[in-house]
Amino acid sequence: MNAGNVDTMISKMQELAAAASGGVGSPQSNKAENGTDFQSILKNAIENVNSAQNAAQAKAQSFSTGSSDTSLEEVIVSLQKANLSLQGMIAVRNRLVDAYKEVTNLQV
Repeated sequence: MNAGNVDTMISKMQELAAAASGGVGSPQSNKAENGTDFQSILKNAIENVNSAQNAAQAKAQSFSTGSSDTSLEEVIVSLQKANLSLQGMIAVRNRLVDAYKEVTNLQV
């Protein structure tokens, strides 16, 4: 996983966090003003976090078995990147849950 993928994932998570903290949109449309589907952004971010976790696990396993020339530093960096992406996704999830609770507590 390269730095470009991490930057892309971080920017998508920031978009999700901004969408979660924004106002409530029209119930008939799942698309933001720029035409991006919220569901596809969220799904893509989750898939990116999953692939980062899987790649880090694979590097750690190949290092521990000695089957590749991966260095310990590479393993640690990939594990930290995967951890950061997971923490970011957890933060987005928490914001979405808070927004849902806020919407359900609105009196109509």
